[in-house]
Amino acid sequence: MKQYLCAVLAIGTISYSATAHAAGGDERFLAARDAARNGDLARINQLTAHRSGDPLDGYIDYWALSIRLARKDDVEADLARFIAREEGTLLAERARNDWIRAAVRAQRWDVVLRESAMLRQPDQEVTCWTLQARLAQRDPQALADATAIWDSNAEPGDACAPIISAVGATKDEDAHWLRARLLVDARRYGAARATLDDLPDAVAPPAAIAEALDNPLRWLTKNPKPVSRSQREVTVLALSRLAQSDYRAAAARVEALGTALSAGDRAWLSGVLGWQAARGYQPEALSWYRAAGSSPLSDESRAWQVRAALRAHAWGEVRRAIEAMQPAQRSQPEWTYWYGRALLETNRAAQGREELERIAGAPTFYGMLAGEELGRPFVAPKGAKPPSRAEVARVESDVSIRRALALLRLDGRLDGVREWNWAMRGADDRFLLAAAEVARREQLYDRAIYSADRTATEHDFGLRYLVPFYDKVEPASRRWGLDVYWVYGLMRQESRFVTVAKSSAGAQGLMQVMPGTASYVAKRIGMPYARGQVLDMDTNVTLGTAYLKMVLDRLDGHPALASAAYNAGPGRVPRWKAAEPLEGAVFAETIPIAETRDYVKKVLANTVAYAAVLTGQPQSLKQRLGTVQANGTPGIDSPELNEMPAADGAR
Repeated sequence: MKQYLCAVLAIGTISYSATAHAAGGDERFLAARDAARNGDLARINQLTAHRSGDPLDGYIDYWALSIRLARKDDVEADLARFIAREEGTLLAERARNDWIRAAVRAQRWDVVLRESAMLRQPDQEVTCWTLQARLAQRDPQALADATAIWDSNAEPGDACAPIISAVGATKDEDAHWLRARLLVDARRYGAARATLDDLPDAVAPPAAIAEALDNPLRWLTKNPKPVSRSQREVTVLALSRLAQSDYRAAAARVEALGTALSAGDRAWLSGVLGWQAARGYQPEALSWYRAAGSSPLSDESRAWQVRAALRAHAWGEVRRAIEAMQPAQRSQPEWTYWYGRALLETNRAAQGREELERIAGAPTFYGMLAGEELGRPFVAPKGAKPPSRAEVARVESDVSIRRALALLRLDGRLDGVREWNWAMRGADDRFLLAAAEVARREQLYDRAIYSADRTATEHDFGLRYLVPFYDKVEPASRRWGLDVYWVYGLMRQESRFVTVAKSSAGAQGLMQVMPGTASYVAKRIGMPYARGQVLDMDTNVTLGTAYLKMVLDRLDGHPALASAAYNAGPGRVPRWKAAEPLEGAVFAETIPIAETRDYVKKVLANTVAYAAVLTGQPQSLKQRLGTVQANGTPGIDSPELNEMPAADGAR
């Protein structure tokens, strides 16, 4: 029961610090938190009798209702009163979600439909529960509205399984096989099997499909020549699965099968092989993509077609691949930029400039690059008018802000961040800037950045790109000869200046240093180090900057390579270079690990923004990106790089 309650309540971790000397409201809240974790409703009821108008009183009421709901008490009237009192707050949203979840278990579809319509931010799970309710009540439009979930390759969650099955019942055999192919491409093998389970066993034999996806090489060896539609489809799935782990073996088998595969199947597999070849930087990637012709490609495969063309300097193919994208993908900033560049490179200057203007000037990696292509290096915009006392007072009186500040003061970071973010929904620029200033004063630098980042027309880059702890960061950067703007750009991405930040991988502190990496670096620089010191601010900054210097020196002195090494480990980075020098932006875009690719772009864009804010001068991202030297550059100590750990343990 206790475990179930913890899952239902999703109570943020709050430590009852030995230094806590908070009066009444804080003590009552902390006691109620403990009671909620233990399912002690009687104790919570005692505590609610002593309310004092504290902003966290609502949490105590919420926990009491959640316990009663978990016990399946008759709580609907009290829930309705609580939600009415809290309407518009995060607690009302959470209570309504809990009510919907309980109603789904009881198949109270009327409650699901009524309450889900009142949610401010329904998630995918609620969307699928609502569709279940509509199907149960025979809504004629429900199936059509559910088609988007069938078409998506994203992980939908258990709530969506009945919806996918209901839509699948209306689809033919071809649609099931196509969906299975796309799901295998997305590495969602269980979902691919579930899709084919809807077909008769004679059409989609479960044992054959299981073996093809679990051990594709064995299945292909046992079934060298497909003779039926079923065998042919399973062969395509097996080859797609094999290509993900052994591209060359899959390519050899596709070639060997020859006309045993239909022209359409060969085109599909050519697209699969092109994708895997591109991710491995194989020179034949574009040849495979050309062989795919007009065969449908997933968004990720299409993206890698562009990346392969970029590394090959094949600007015509860059342009054509982007033109073949679906509109939603085509409009993303990276493809807007590269399409503009491809137009410029293929003598379509006016069109190229028009394309680049769409994103130029934004304080993002591609916004900065687009501006530079148009002759406009990045300049920090003129700061907005500082928030007035009245604007700050408006923020401080907001119930979600009051709750966020109280929770964060009590080390209730998870719920505190949720409350803060809830207050920012739909906020105007003046509220956002005042909120950022309130957070800065409270030394909640991550929340200040979060709020300042969201402004639409009035911007304060001094709040977006804060420089806390300068007295520690600047000397450490100077000691190792590092660009302080780069160090701040990386630190902003790593921790948002939360000194006690800890990642799921175990990286800690301002620079998100792994304990093992801390020991490694400390030994290398001769610094005394004891287990657990990584959270000490001075130690964290010293070791993080020392590590940056180590990887920078071993990777051509290039900040893009060193940033990638900080995130993914330095041993991988030389393998991401090319046989010829690469434009720095092309290197960044073609990093094969999505997380590291995004990380490098954000760190370097942050770096330029910090330089612009702190110097007041125009800044060039292209100059910082420069050129990445060809693989095998003299001076690279590959064995040593392979021994060095990643700093933040992200990969």
